[in-house]
Amino acid sequence: MPKLLILLTGAVLLPASTTAAQTTTRTPPRRAHHALVYDEARERVLLTGGSTPLDGGQRFAFFNDLWAFDGSTWTPLGESGDRMSGMRLAWDRTNRRVVSFGAYTVRSIGLLRALVGDQWTALGENGDMPAAEPGFVFDSKRNRFVAIGGSSGPGQILGDTWEFDGVAWTRLSGAGPPPRQAHAMVFDERRGRTLLFGGMGTAPRGQRPPALGDTWEFDGTSWTEHEVPGPGARNGAGIAYDSKRGLVILFGGVGEGFFGDTWSWDGSVWKKLSDTGPEPRGMGYLAYDRQRDRVVLFGGRKGWPDGDLNDTWEWDGAVWRRIG
Repeated sequence: MPKLLILLTGAVLLPASTTAAQTTTRTPPRRAHHALVYDEARERVLLTGGSTPLDGGQRFAFFNDLWAFDGSTWTPLGESGDRMSGMRLAWDRTNRRVVSFGAYTVRSIGLLRALVGDQWTALGENGDMPAAEPGFVFDSKRNRFVAIGGSSGPGQILGDTWEFDGVAWTRLSGAGPPPRQAHAMVFDERRGRTLLFGGMGTAPRGQRPPALGDTWEFDGTSWTEHEVPGPGARNGAGIAYDSKRGLVILFGGVGEGFFGDTWSWDGSVWKKLSDTGPEPRGMGYLAYDRQRDRVVLFGGRKGWPDGDLNDTWEWDGAVWRRIG
């Protein structure tokens, strides 16, 4: 695996200084390690956080900005909270709000936040799961959040499954996916299951961690691995749930090179949908806009250290189209 691919998911874990990100246009700055989510209450895609290398990767600019996308235009919403990278967002359907979990600032943290009036409000912290790039979803069938994996520090990859019921965190027992970070995870509403794919696994000190290509589902009680053909091993893939078609959509990622393919998962079979569209990249993260029936992609990384992107694309179920 080329050095730049290791840095793709390791960048937020380097002890680099941070620099304030100044936005002078109405397009979000280039970045990776950011997060996207669809805000159902206000019918908008939200973008926040992330980081980008400066000075050839010697230091990093971290972001704490918020942006809203309406299908044609990004609107800046100001800054809120600490500058951070590697967080995950989920839509809390019960309380009708966006929730953020995990991140890297100068260390990995298990911070849980809610977005209230375009400002982040801390809900607490899971001190036993300080995680950058974890899996984090809201299980609307059981009314709770599910979190797994992530990195708690250089070379420290987590594997426990946790749930948050709105009051307390609970660590679940039983076997599950091997430890990993930068995996793709989403809740399949039609089937009432959490889907997990790929990520970056563990390796002995001094060796390169492997990209993973396994598929797992969690039904609220136990994890089940689906040993089926599908996307190649990768980490940093974008993922979203298309509620109209009942499909999970996965794009891109990085393994032995960058991917630019688009796949769907219907609960039993992976199907390749396209090899064209956005150029290959890792961390081209996705959100499904329910009101407009579009999967939205923003940014990501196509190389190191000058390969971060700030382009916006939409998937309509058949083809990709660049916006702007």
